[in-house]
Amino acid sequence: MIDVSGPALLARIIAHRGASGNAPENTLAALSLAADEGASCVEIDVSISADHIPFVHHDDTLERCTTGTGLLCDSNAADLDQLDASKGMANFIGEPLPRLSAVFDLLEARGMGLNLEIKPRKGLEKETVEAICSLVGKSWPSHLPLVFSSFSRLSLELARDRLPQTPRGLLVGGIPSNWQSLMSELECRNIHCDGNALTPEQAAELLAANVGIFCYTINDVDRARMLLEMGVHGVITDFPKRLASYLDT
Repeated sequence: MIDVSGPALLARIIAHRGASGNAPENTLAALSLAADEGASCVEIDVSISADHIPFVHHDDTLERCTTGTGLLCDSNAADLDQLDASKGMANFIGEPLPRLSAVFDLLEARGMGLNLEIKPRKGLEKETVEAICSLVGKSWPSHLPLVFSSFSRLSLELARDRLPQTPRGLLVGGIPSNWQSLMSELECRNIHCDGNALTPEQAAELLAANVGIFCYTINDVDRARMLLEMGVHGVITDFPKRLASYLDT
């Protein structure tokens, strides 16, 4: 039996790393653009610096998304603050690598909900979860929706124990055969899965168990509509404006 209190709802359309199809991913610019385009919720990735400050960044290493090199977790926050995270996009040169605290301020100002993916460097799960949960406890505006998700089951366990009142989503690719036992063990209310792999039969089984379903990364409008018609609660996309315009017609 899955012990959940129903889906932890976010939004029908969630901006993946902000409006990352048109702005550098996981930056304040991408999050602001998502808000400008009408998104009410964003998804971001969070890990920690060498001095345990949470930063919004997807990869373990800095090269793909910033002017930095090496592991993010090996750099101090003061050094990370100096990086350019524009990914060479001409209109965004000088865009900083954001601290999670700055993202919280922006989301509160724009009234946006958050799917916060915990992305620890392997071996830093405890430190990463503690840094994130400490900031959430002090700074997250309680009137806005927040859901933790992670591929790291240890991170979900630690988040469950540290902030049990904050809902969790089990982050997977395809739906695993043992999803029921995982959901129960981690006390997750949602599954966040690859939307291109989800079948109607799986969606029906999850919905029958009163599980929230959020699907990544859906940029094709026809697939988005199909998933929503299957009962999926939300789709995560690089192009929130495109999906919103299509789905509202």
